[in-house]
Amino acid sequence: MKVFHFFRHSHTYRRMFLHNYAQYAASSLLLLLAAGLFIFYQDSHTVRNNTLQAAANLAYYADDQLAACQKLSASVGQSERLLNLSVNTATDLDFSLLDSTTLFAAQHDLVSAKALNRFAATLGVYLYNKQYVISDYGTLTLDSFYQSIFNMSPTVYSEYLRPLGSGSFLFLPRGSVEETGTPLHPLIVLSVIDGHSTRYGNLFIFLDEKQMQEDIEHLLNNKDMEYYLFAGEGQLIVSSREVHPEELPHTFFRLKNNDNYQANTGKYSGWIAYAGYSENYLRQRLYSKLWFLAGFWLSLLLLGLFMTHTICRKNYAPIRELAFIVSSPEERIKDEDMEYEVLKSIITSIFKDKSLLEEQLLIYRPLLVNSMLLELLEGTEPRTEVLPGLKKLGIEFPYSHHMCCCILTACASQDFLRNLAQAIQSDETGCLYATFRKRFGIFLISASSPEKCREAGTKLLNLLDEVNPDAFLGISDVVDDLEQLGSACQQSRSALEYLPSNPTSRSISWSQITESGILRLSLPPYLAALSNAFGAGQYTEARNSLNLYFQSVTRYGLVKKRHLTHAKDQLLAAMSRAEKEQGLYFNPVPLNAWTPEQPEALECLRELAALACDKLEQGTLESKEQKMLHSAQSLTDYLQLHLYDEDLSLGKLADTFQMSESSISRRIKQITDCNFLDYVNRKRIEYACSLLSETDESVNDISKACGYVNDITFRRLFKKYMGITPGDYRRKEEASH
Repeated sequence: MKVFHFFRHSHTYRRMFLHNYAQYAASSLLLLLAAGLFIFYQDSHTVRNNTLQAAANLAYYADDQLAACQKLSASVGQSERLLNLSVNTATDLDFSLLDSTTLFAAQHDLVSAKALNRFAATLGVYLYNKQYVISDYGTLTLDSFYQSIFNMSPTVYSEYLRPLGSGSFLFLPRGSVEETGTPLHPLIVLSVIDGHSTRYGNLFIFLDEKQMQEDIEHLLNNKDMEYYLFAGEGQLIVSSREVHPEELPHTFFRLKNNDNYQANTGKYSGWIAYAGYSENYLRQRLYSKLWFLAGFWLSLLLLGLFMTHTICRKNYAPIRELAFIVSSPEERIKDEDMEYEVLKSIITSIFKDKSLLEEQLLIYRPLLVNSMLLELLEGTEPRTEVLPGLKKLGIEFPYSHHMCCCILTACASQDFLRNLAQAIQSDETGCLYATFRKRFGIFLISASSPEKCREAGTKLLNLLDEVNPDAFLGISDVVDDLEQLGSACQQSRSALEYLPSNPTSRSISWSQITESGILRLSLPPYLAALSNAFGAGQYTEARNSLNLYFQSVTRYGLVKKRHLTHAKDQLLAAMSRAEKEQGLYFNPVPLNAWTPEQPEALECLRELAALACDKLEQGTLESKEQKMLHSAQSLTDYLQLHLYDEDLSLGKLADTFQMSESSISRRIKQITDCNFLDYVNRKRIEYACSLLSETDESVNDISKACGYVNDITFRRLFKKYMGITPGDYRRKEEASH
């Protein structure tokens, strides 16, 4: 709670605190203002781009909807039943004279067409010069149809009954005509054209506004954005919110003159699309960001109180307490802040005591040696300045050859490194150690010859196998000049970026790396198509790519850790794509937990990759089996339904199932254990036998009922399978009964 006792401190401390805190508050405010301006600029830029893209997407959607209506009109125009009705002049005035079966069939065509086009709520076809309209829910008189839509009677001058130009259409949105009962849904009218481009009717398409809203919301994928779609004359088609008819002119004018909304016009439909954010939404968005920045700044100010107090107390309190101890009561009464000269004399008297100075040196000597050795090895300071300092600390280099060994272990503590360094020292070999990271340590081996240096490195490796078998050792080349220690240190550290393909090996030398040629190895491209292979279920290609990759990254028993990490990332991406496109589930936990520092890292990654390929292969085979079962069932059902069709053939089956005739033939052979013709003829003859024994129909009629156009062919096949003629078979059955 010392931070709240601000006024109990001295004037010097309070001035120090206020000065530092004011600097902190001003700098944090400036940084926060710069960050806020950048955030607001990016946010406004993002909002504008989003609205522009949304308006363009909405205009494209309008063109796409109208194009879909044109395609629907073209497909409806090819209906043979509608064409037959259009040329039937006997029923121009009374559609009740028409065959009800024909009308029902035409209505069924419209139901089927609407089912394939979810944007249509209702379809209706008016045939020129007829007095009726065929819709997907029935057939109405023209008067009834007009009364239900426009609350008025049709006239010969009605624009909805005349032929429309090529590619043109009429549009009537809901609520656009006040004097008539306008339709419950927006209405599009287009010409119905036959195969000779002759217009013989008009198609009334009532758009499903709810479905259009769902499609647009899915297309924009932004619940906060408002959208409006107008016809060319400003008539509202669909919008994200309900707009009353009396508000419509004001709404269109407001959107046109509001910079928060962006407009785009469909090239094909001519419809105008608006997308943007309301003023209330943008205002709330701005306020939320301002409140967030203000709260963040207040948090920084509160944090700054503790930080500034901690720093000031750390820098000022020891001096204050020391001065308080050594000063007299008279001096403390005379000056609450303590004179500078008093503190100066106290500090000077401390370092006049030689024994105290030596004690401090002993305490900090290991830290100084470690720091200066790192400066010598990494070359951060000139060696001409570092070597004298090490010499004063008792560190000399009496030998002419040097070698660096970098160790990677779970904990490179000073005690652990010191024990190893002492164990490999001898009369002709010296060893110094330094720690520069939590898991890394460096040994600087000096000896009278290169052979002695290498012997010390071998001894160090043997000791590691005994005390810490999971440690890795990177060994540099032997150098004979202290100026080359920097490169030797870098070699030993860089050696730890590689792994031996032999899991029992715990060391990598720089000479081994240079001789293998792995330094010149760039990242192989074999995994570029791995994600596509997983997504398409091509497990053979995936396995080959992984095998080629692992083979290519391994050079003479070495592999780079970065290459293995790249393989891990590609595998995770490929597994994610297989989950999305194939519906397969991969457990990513083992692969995420894998690291190149773990034991047998290369073999472990190979096994994880093989497991992923096996999972992909298993899932693909199961999917193929399901598809084959489904295909076999569909083929069997089709044969049962069309077994007695006269035009049943392998060619027709191939066209129906989009397969080759040979594939269809093999599939039937697998299902029925018979070839196609043998299976069909056997089933037809069985059916003929039942008709001969249970009915009095003639042989000629029975042959046609069984699917044979020629009764001679039927008689020949009947005798082939039954051994007797159809007539003899019927007489035999009658005699048995």
